[in-house]
Amino acid sequence: MQPRGDPLSLKGVKYCLLTLIPAALLAQSTAITTSVDINGNHVQSSLFSTGKEGERTELSQSINGRLVPKEQTESRVLSETPSEKVTETLDRKFDQNGQLVSIERTLTTERKLPGGGTTTAVSIYRSDVNGAIPEVERRTTETQPHGPGNVTSDITIARPANNGRFEVVEQRKIVTTTEAEHTREDQTVYLKSLSGDFLAKRKTVTESQKSDHRKETSVANYESDYTGRMALLNSETQVATVSSDGQQIVQRNIYASASDGVPRDEQGGQKIKEQQMIVRTPGPDGSFTETVSVRRPTLADQSHLGPPTQISETVCTGKCEIGKP
Repeated sequence: MQPRGDPLSLKGVKYCLLTLIPAALLAQSTAITTSVDINGNHVQSSLFSTGKEGERTELSQSINGRLVPKEQTESRVLSETPSEKVTETLDRKFDQNGQLVSIERTLTTERKLPGGGTTTAVSIYRSDVNGAIPEVERRTTETQPHGPGNVTSDITIARPANNGRFEVVEQRKIVTTTEAEHTREDQTVYLKSLSGDFLAKRKTVTESQKSDHRKETSVANYESDYTGRMALLNSETQVATVSSDGQQIVQRNIYASASDGVPRDEQGGQKIKEQQMIVRTPGPDGSFTETVSVRRPTLADQSHLGPPTQISETVCTGKCEIGKP
C-alpha cells in the first residue's frame, strides 16, 4: 500500500527536491552542527530541519556548494482506535548531489491486549535496484506484565528466504524489572543456527538509578565465544545531570578489552576507550546549544586520559525538542 499523494518511487526525485528545501526554510526548528577538523577549524557538517508534523530533514552541501537534502524522515498516523494504532514512517536517503537513492517504509501496528499487554507488528519495506519497494523484514513484539515492576517482551524477526517466504531468523527476549528508582533490563538475542535451532549469541544488561536531578546508567554487552560461553565484549557507564537552570550534562565512559591502536588483551580486563562529555544549554523559546567533547588514552600511557577535545557543536533554533542529549 502506497500513501496517498506520496510518490514512493525513485522517479519522484525532482518533486522531492522542490518540496524539501522550502520545508527547511519554514521549519519549526533548525539545528546546525559544526565539527572540528584536525586544524581546529569549525566546519559545518550537517543541518537538521524539523517540521510541525514531525518531519525531519537532514541537509548537507553538495560538491558545488548547494544545500541539498541528505536524509528525510516523516511519520503519520494512518488509523487509531482505543485498542489499535497504525503509523507509517518514510525514510528517504539522497546522494551527494541531492538525488534520491533509496526509500524505506515502516508500517507499525500496535494493539492492546487483555491484562495490560501489548503486541506490536512492524513491516519494513525497502527500495531495490529496480525501483520497487518489497517487504524485507517483519518484526513482532509481544509485551506482558508479570506483577508489579516486572515486564517481559518477546521479539521475533523474520526475513525472506531464498524461496521468497518469510522465515524467523532471530528471536529476542527482554526482561525488565523496576523497583523504586532502579531499573534493570536483560536482553538476550537468539540467532538461528544451521541446524535450525536458536542459540543465545548476544546479551545486553542495562541498569539505571535515578535520584533527584541525577541519573546513572551502566550497559554491559556480552557475546558468545567459541565455547558458547557469554564473554564481556564492551561496557559503558553514563552519568546525566540537570541543573536548576535546565542545563543537561552527560558524562559517558566507554570501555573495551583494548583501546584504539592497542592489541586486544583478554587477560587485562576492560580498559577505558573513550570519555565523552555532552553539554546541552537551553536558550530562549525552546532553543539550545549542545557541545560534544572527548578524551582518549594516549598510546604512550593507556592508564590516563588525554586532554578533552571538542569534536562538535550543535545550535538549534525554533521549537526544539529538549530530549536526551
